[in-house]
Amino acid sequence: MSVTGKIRTFAAMPRSEKLAFAEAAILLTYARILVNFVPLSRWRKQIAVSPDKGTVIEQLSEGQRETARMVMRTIRRVGRNVPVEFVCLPQALSARWMLSRRGVPTTLYLGTRRAAEEDREFHAWLKVGKLMITGHCDEAEYVVFGTQRRD
Repeated sequence: MSVTGKIRTFAAMPRSEKLAFAEAAILLTYARILVNFVPLSRWRKQIAVSPDKGTVIEQLSEGQRETARMVMRTIRRVGRNVPVEFVCLPQALSARWMLSRRGVPTTLYLGTRRAAEEDREFHAWLKVGKLMITGHCDEAEYVVFGTQRRD
């Protein structure tokens, strides 16, 4: 898509999605800086994990599901339209912060690929109920070493 086409698409979006785009771009940048440059000991609480003890999946309202889908679209949209790559952990953290601000409960998962023998392949993904918001993957391929639920 041309730059002109992208501008038209952005201009046609509802105001709430334009604001969410700006929010996501800022949060993704912040999360990337946090993950890449700040010692883990300073921000560990953002991803403090506990063993998954059968996370309860509560009933979500239609409004919460729509909000979760909007955040999922927005995180993807920012990732496609900025010249910086955002890997799974900054995406999961940013989406979590956005959803938390909107009162939507989330569960952050951290794991490693089962098939990774020498080099561990770590991965983070965020879910709202059963809906995967970021880090889309086949969960069966990963050993989850921690989850963190935030209401």
